Formats: sequence, C-alpha cells, structure tokens
Amino acid sequence: LTFKRNCLHLMAHRLLRDPDADGWERSDFPILCETCLGPNPYVRMSKENFGRECKICTRPFTVFRWRPGSDARYKKTEVCQTCSKMKNVCQVCLLDLQYGLPVQARDAVSGVESSELPKSDVNREYHAELMDRQAAEGIDFNAPAGYGKAGKGAEMLQRMQRTTPYYKRNRAHICSFFVKGECTRGAECPYRHEMPDTGPLAEQNLKDRYYGVNDPVAEKLLAKAREAPTLKPPDDPAVMTLFVGGLEDCIKEDDLKDAFYAYGEVASVRIIRDRQCAFVTYTTRAAAEKAAETLVSRLVIKGVRCKLMW
Repeated sequence: LTFKRNCLHLMAHRLLRDPDADGWERSDFPILCETCLGPNPYVRMSKENFGRECKICTRPFTVFRWRPGSDARYKKTEVCQTCSKMKNVCQVCLLDLQYGLPVQARDAVSGVESSELPKSDVNREYHAELMDRQAAEGIDFNAPAGYGKAGKGAEMLQRMQRTTPYYKRNRAHICSFFVKGECTRGAECPYRHEMPDTGPLAEQNLKDRYYGVNDPVAEKLLAKAREAPTLKPPDDPAVMTLFVGGLEDCIKEDDLKDAFYAYGEVASVRIIRDRQCAFVTYTTRAAAEKAAETLVSRLVIKGVRCKLMW
C-alpha cells in the first residue's frame, strides 16, 4: 500500500511539472494490417485517449475502435504502439505487418531470437519509455532484429505469406446462446450460428503470440512449410506449358521470361490480364518439368508470390 501511494505521488508530481510526462501513449492513428483495417477506404473510427492498458506492457494507451465491414464485428486495438513497433506487428491481430505471419513463424524462419519485456511493473514502464525516447530521437530499435527488412529467410517468408487480405478473420463471434441451443433471435442475431472449432488452434494466448512461443497457428504454418510440395507432370508428354497465377500489373512478359529462362528455352509467354494469369511454354518437356519441380510454391516475381501449375 505504501509503495502504491508513493507511485501515485510521483506520477502526480510529474503531471504537475509536465502534462505529457506521464509516460502514457498518445496517438492519432493506429498501426494496423490491411486485414484488420477492412476493405472500406472510408472506415469510421472512435478514439479514446488512455481507454485501456496495453496487454503487454500494461501502460495506458489510446484505444481505437471501428467496424471493418458491414458483416464484420467491431475491432479495437489491444496493444500500444510502442509494443507494436518493437515486434513490427499489427496492434489488433499481432501478425507481422509485412508478411502477415505469426511472430513465432517469422522469427523461426528469419533466425531472430524473441526477447521478452521486463517482468516487474517499474522495469516494464522504464523499458517502454526508453523505447519511446529512442523512437523520438530517430533510433531504430528494431535494427538488430531486422523486422520489416529483407534479410535471412526472406524468400521463405514470401512463400509463406498471404498474397491477399484474409477478411474472413473479421467475422462476428459465435453466438454462445446458439451453442447452448437457447438463441431465439434467428436470422436477426448479429452473431454466427455455428458450432465452434475445437483443438489447439482454438486455444491461443495473446502474450504467447506476441512473444512468439507456444503458438499453434505458427507451428501449423512451419510444419506445412517444411513439407516439400511437388507437382505431378501430366501423362501426355506433349504438354510443355505451365500455368502461372496471381500476377499483378507490375509483372511484365520480360519478368516472366527472366524467371523461367534459367531452366530451359522458353518458346512463348502469354499473359491474360483480366484473369491475372499467364501461360509459359517451353521448347522441351524436360525444361518444363525442371522448372515445375524447382519453382513449385516458391515462385516470387517482383516481390509477388505466384501460383504455379501444369
């Protein structure tokens, strides 16, 4: 009790000296991934200064709340911007801002060792304020980790990342009354009427996801990435054309030729813009099989992960 009284006295003294010296976070816009922000470019947000304490460092911070879509649930920021910048993650879903991957999966591939914040309240607040001062002075406290920069494992991270936003993650929560068989609102119920999934993926802890430990989603992604996918060539030996999907407007015909020419002579490249795909034809079947075997699930052109099929 005496310790808490002294802390309150010290905070009151700092506030009287400087209103902005409380160590609390003030911000005008959240740090979000494209999925959490939603597809609507005119999203309306509510802002509450010091509305909650950060679930990582426990400091009060500015909370933003919005609805990312007409059929989505309301979302709000869960961690402060300082903690978000330290891991280069979204303030809501805690997924990496560049690759959209869990922290555990990103750090495991890039070889970054996860570091935890101090445990005690005083040390944790000091550490967060130190990060704020470094950011204000223009010091990149993520430089040793290399978050947000191309480095070790960048090619693997590009193969694992999502190429489009996953708006299904913004759906409404499951109706607990429906699970019990007691919901009487029917189609007017704003929650989803379906049974919840069970298993390790349903048991996720926010702090574990932030620190990159015991994350079942990350473990599933890493296990899938370790599997060596293969493309079975068609039985007809006359087939020498590969299908390339997921193209963007920045990818030109010469870019496709540069990506495939290393495996054999390319006879033709045909791009279909309205379908965002292309057909690459080789002069020999052996070259087509070599390209398919080498580039399956690892074809990245101008930073865009593309899909490869026969």
